[in-house]
Amino acid sequence: MASIREGKDQRRAWQVRWRSPDGRQRTKSFFLKRDALEWKTSLERDLYRGTYVDPNGGRILLKEWADQWLAGRLGLRESSLARDRSYVRNFVILDLGDLPLSKVTPQRVRVWVGILVQNGRAPATVRKAYQILSSLFSQAVADGRLASNPCVGVELPRIERFNARFLTPVEVMRLSLAIDARYQALVLTAAYGGLRWGEVSALRVDRLDLAGGALAVEETLTDVAGRLRFGPPKTAASRRRVALPRQLTSALQSHIERYPPDASGLIFQAPQGGPIRRTSWRQRFWLPAVRISVGQPCRFHDLRHTHAALLIAGGEHTKVIQSRLGHATIGTTLDTYGHLFDGLDQEAASRLEERLVDSNVAVMWPESKEPGSNRQHRAHEYGA
Repeated sequence: MASIREGKDQRRAWQVRWRSPDGRQRTKSFFLKRDALEWKTSLERDLYRGTYVDPNGGRILLKEWADQWLAGRLGLRESSLARDRSYVRNFVILDLGDLPLSKVTPQRVRVWVGILVQNGRAPATVRKAYQILSSLFSQAVADGRLASNPCVGVELPRIERFNARFLTPVEVMRLSLAIDARYQALVLTAAYGGLRWGEVSALRVDRLDLAGGALAVEETLTDVAGRLRFGPPKTAASRRRVALPRQLTSALQSHIERYPPDASGLIFQAPQGGPIRRTSWRQRFWLPAVRISVGQPCRFHDLRHTHAALLIAGGEHTKVIQSRLGHATIGTTLDTYGHLFDGLDQEAASRLEERLVDSNVAVMWPESKEPGSNRQHRAHEYGA
C-alpha cells in the first residue's frame, strides 16, 4: 500500500510514497529512516481502516474551503442559502478566513465564540454562526482533509426561553381594528390560522375553501437580498390544510369582496398592488397599529404564538396543534410551547375527579367503622 525509499537530499533522506484514496500519488519525506517506517505503518493502518487524512488537505484557507462548502449546499431554499452565505461572510470569514483549516484549533474556536459574545451578538446568532462553522469542518473531516472537527466540545452561550407575547382574543381584535382595513383579515388569519408571515403573505384565493371553511398552505413568500420570491413551504409538514373558525371564514370572504385579488390571485397585497414587502409593511402598518392598540413589544410572529397558546388553553391535542402549526415533529411543538402546558395537569385531575364521582367510586371505602357494614351493602348494589 505504501513504499519507502532513500532520498537524494540529505535533509530529506527517506521518502514514503503512497497512492491516496482519490488516486493521486503522494510523498512525504523524513530525515530518519525510523521515523519514515513508523509513519508508513500508521499510514497503512489508516488507509486500511478508512480513516486516512490527507497530510496536505488542511493547508487550504478556511475562506477558500467555505466557498467550496457553500457551492455544495444543494437542496436548500434560496433564502436559507442566502442566510448561510451571510453568516459565513460576516462571522466566519471575517475572523477566521485567512487561517488554514489545520490551524483552527479548539482553543481558537473558543476565542472566536468569546469575541462574538463580547461584541454583543445574541446567543441565537452565536449558535447559528457556530453551527455553520462546525458544518464546514465536519465536511472537511468527511472529505479526509482533517482528522477531527475543532468545534466539538466548545461551550456556547445559553439561549434563554424564547421571548414571546401571547395576546388574548380581545387584544387580537383590538389590534385588528387598529390596523389599516386592508390588513384586518390578515391579522385574524395569522392569529386564528397560525400561519407564518411568509405563508399568509403568499396565500392565494384558489387555496381558500370558503364553503369548506379551510385554507391550504402550498406556498411561501421570502425576501432574498431585496428580491421577493415565491416558493414551496420549508418542510413537508408546512404544506398543510388548516380548518378555519366560521367567523374567520366570513372575515376573509368580506375582505375578498372589498379588495378583489388581481391576476396574481394574492389575497393580501401591497396598497399599490403586488406582493407585500415585510420590512416596509411593518414600518408603515404593523408598528403604528401595535402602538395604539396592544402596545410594544409585539411582533407579527407573536400572532402565531398566540394561536398555539389559544389551542393549548382550549385543551386541544398536541398532535392537532402540531398539524395546524406545520411543525415537522411533535417534539418541536413541545420544545417551543411545552411550558404553556403547566397547570393543565391539575385540570386533567379535576376532570378525572368528575368521572370518579359519576361512577360512585366511594363504594370502595366504607363510611362506617363497623367492619364490612357499609362496604358489603354497597358492593351488593353493584352485583359483587
